[in-house]
Amino acid sequence: MERFEVNFSFRCAVDFPLRDELECCDIRLRVNGGVVRGTATVHASNSEEAKQKGRELAEVVASALTLVFGRAFSVEQINVYQASQRREGDRQVIEAKDVALMYDQAKAASWPMNWKESVARYIQLLTANREKPGSKEFIRVLRWWIAGDVDDDPLDKFLKFYIAFELLAAAQGYRKKYPDWVKRFCNDYDITYRINKEWRLSDIRNSLVHEPGKEREEAERLAAQHAERFGLELLEAIRKVILQPSGPPVDASASKNCETESGCGDQ
Repeated sequence: MERFEVNFSFRCAVDFPLRDELECCDIRLRVNGGVVRGTATVHASNSEEAKQKGRELAEVVASALTLVFGRAFSVEQINVYQASQRREGDRQVIEAKDVALMYDQAKAASWPMNWKESVARYIQLLTANREKPGSKEFIRVLRWWIAGDVDDDPLDKFLKFYIAFELLAAAQGYRKKYPDWVKRFCNDYDITYRINKEWRLSDIRNSLVHEPGKEREEAERLAAQHAERFGLELLEAIRKVILQPSGPPVDASASKNCETESGCGDQ
């Protein structure tokens, strides 16, 4: 196994509250010029494995920050360096070779008072559960939630939140256990299921992906009106799942068909 250094960054507001370096699970976080920067070490057999581990580690941190602040942190930049050692006389010189550079968009806002303890807690939980079955599906849930939060189009925002919702519910086993899994999951995790007397959450989603017409026009109006609330309620459900004693979801096979336009099916 070879040693690789991973540096990553997340764009954030200038007044991000970190003043001193925060270290947790061998990940060091600091703020420089309004940008959250992280540093960690990974061990991998080759550069491709190091890239994958570096991205996964950055996503863990982004997920922890997202869970704490309630707004999307997506990875802006990742650098992976391969560390090698050589001797020059009595000195040991460590050299780093750049093996990967990736970019994304980022967005962040709102800082709770105990944010450092919360970020550390979520990093510990996500790191500890990273090798469990279903952990990648859980990160995928957060990735779709982040995609919805940063989307400026309210309809796309709603649909991306709904994909995250379906993935989370499927990974928790609701689709296999209950014919009315959408309603059950909403009730169990305090997500608004019935928007009004005529429209349920799933009715809006189903109409949005069907042919245009008066029904779809009403669905678009309700989706735009409800997207922000849906996202906040869903994020709270994600927090509840990760804080459960059993950890993140483990039923990976149940969520394999949810990331499509048709999703997991009408409910």
